[in-house]
Amino acid sequence: MKANTTKQYPYTGDLYDYTRVTSADGTVTENVYATIPTQVSMMLSVSLIGELLIESQFKMQRNAYLRNILDANGEEIYQDGTWQIIQTAPLLGPMGLKDGYKYRAQIIAGDI
Repeated sequence: MKANTTKQYPYTGDLYDYTRVTSADGTVTENVYATIPTQVSMMLSVSLIGELLIESQFKMQRNAYLRNILDANGEEIYQDGTWQIIQTAPLLGPMGLKDGYKYRAQIIAGDI
């Protein structure tokens, strides 16, 4: 039995991850972002400098975008907000088990 079975993830959001694409000659590499998001569930808190602190069972890439984050009532937490994942780390739980992931995200667009 996993230790995280009682955790609640009341927030949902749209994750836009990316793939790295290199030009045919190998000189240019760029991130190509998904046009269709993946819906993820999360626990959120806010740091003193306004960054989102996220816990989730979903693996998210550094530099991926989160949009349309909704609370448990389906209300957007920040109008037209877009956040960029800037830090990632695994959550290690009791009994030596991975317990999800923790992220830090900064707002890059929206009503700022």
